[in-house]
Amino acid sequence: MVNQRSSGPLEEFTRRPVLRLAVSCPDLPAARLFYVGTLGCGVLSETADSLVIDFFTCRLYVHRGPGAPPAEVAGTPMEFGLETGWEDWHRAVDHLNYVGVRYASPPSIRERGTPREAAHFSIADPGGNRLGFTAWRHPERSEK
Repeated sequence: MVNQRSSGPLEEFTRRPVLRLAVSCPDLPAARLFYVGTLGCGVLSETADSLVIDFFTCRLYVHRGPGAPPAEVAGTPMEFGLETGWEDWHRAVDHLNYVGVRYASPPSIRERGTPREAAHFSIADPGGNRLGFTAWRHPERSEK
């Protein structure tokens, strides 16, 4: 069977692109502690006004700034994060519970017992930027 996703814009690149995201945070030392100490990411570079984080193979640029707008101002909050394996998602929840992270939306499972059973939670970095973590129990059936 041919993978339908193999054709497309990536064929145009000679090297696989790296996703870049940029967010702002008023407290860079707190952001560094959050991304490195809590999530286990690495720092690629650092200046007085910015951090470049290896966010699970993506480049996350954290610039000194006001942070994310409050959710009530922005409507539906913007969110970035990871889609992980089912067991990895549960290990992440265990780790975050152990280190005492406050959830923006607590861990929950929707459509339990169906082919689209999914787990999700979100947390916020010190700048209020929301990170969402999702896992599908049956990823091969989740997009049908």
